[in-house]
Amino acid sequence: MEVRMEEQNVGAFGPLEFSHPSENVYSYSFRSEVAHCLFCSDMFKLPEERTYFSTHLFVHHQFEIADMEMIANMSKYCNYWRSRFLAEPPNKICSRMLIDAKGDGTCVNILVLGKFIPEDKKLREDLHNKQMMWVLTQKINEREDKNFSRKCLLCRLQFKGCRADYLSHLSRLHNMQLGQPENLVFIDDLLNCIETRLESLHCLFCNKLFKNQTVLKEHMRKKQHKKINPKDTEFDKFYIINYLEMGKNWRQVKNEPDDDDDDDELSNAENSDRRVSVGNWSDWEEDEDKVENPVVCLFCERSSSFDEIQSHMNNAHGFDFTRISVDMDFYHQVKLVNYVRRQVYMGHCPYCDKILPNRRELLEHMSMESHFIVPQMQLWDQPE
Repeated sequence: MEVRMEEQNVGAFGPLEFSHPSENVYSYSFRSEVAHCLFCSDMFKLPEERTYFSTHLFVHHQFEIADMEMIANMSKYCNYWRSRFLAEPPNKICSRMLIDAKGDGTCVNILVLGKFIPEDKKLREDLHNKQMMWVLTQKINEREDKNFSRKCLLCRLQFKGCRADYLSHLSRLHNMQLGQPENLVFIDDLLNCIETRLESLHCLFCNKLFKNQTVLKEHMRKKQHKKINPKDTEFDKFYIINYLEMGKNWRQVKNEPDDDDDDDELSNAENSDRRVSVGNWSDWEEDEDKVENPVVCLFCERSSSFDEIQSHMNNAHGFDFTRISVDMDFYHQVKLVNYVRRQVYMGHCPYCDKILPNRRELLEHMSMESHFIVPQMQLWDQPE
């Protein structure tokens, strides 16, 4: 397709106004929205019908909206330009292009609307800023809400508290990695989306369909698929990074070249620290010196390599896992580890089942009572 820019006419630039400034036009804007054609009465459901909308504009109106997928609120965007074109003809505002659509040398004259036009750029920036403020407000509300209540996606625990603790529960007890809580937004909708997928017997990561829940769970465990696939765009809306820069998602940010101007101010090591891979959402952490696939201590927050954690548990807690598990098969080792980890998370002493109000007092109790030992086998040798 041959494209030639013929001319560019930019209309008068003025302040952007919305008919209802107080209206929360971004409530659940990541869901489907209806956009009116800029020139006729046809309506389109976006983003599902974005291709049809673009084709309609080209075929019926010889018009194109550049980078449509990167506009924060297409419904508001279209309403603005519908009103604007009633006051001033599009050919006085938009750029004009000649396109050889069929490749036979016959050019079609179309009008193009994009951020290369100052008024359009200002509108897109305004819509993006409003969306960003709405997302941050939503994030603050989720972070400060202490009345969150929901049953765990993977066990029978009815959780009450804050969303960050719920996500920590999924990560620590079930190894379901959704990303750091501070990087997530619309968490309730994220959990609903995951629950729907699991209930339909689809793998969270690869979306493969299974015949029953048991086979699905075994697949996700063996394949380490208890995480979100970064290539699955359905989940982009739940990560704040996709709202930070106008017209860019994390994939575009990731592919941007490093800024050469920083070389004068930062050492090579510092530059290396700045190159964070946003593709792997389950590892969004600032410390890049962390051990790959770290192991967390059964009793405290310490995490490191498997060998280092075994040494730590022996020296700090008097729990020699190597000696304790020497006569156990792998299946029983897993049972013991899961039982101890669950008891500690719930604030129960693994040995005597005494309930303590916090982790510090629990560890003090276990140390004073010498309870850093293997509990009776009937307590932990259970199918669950």
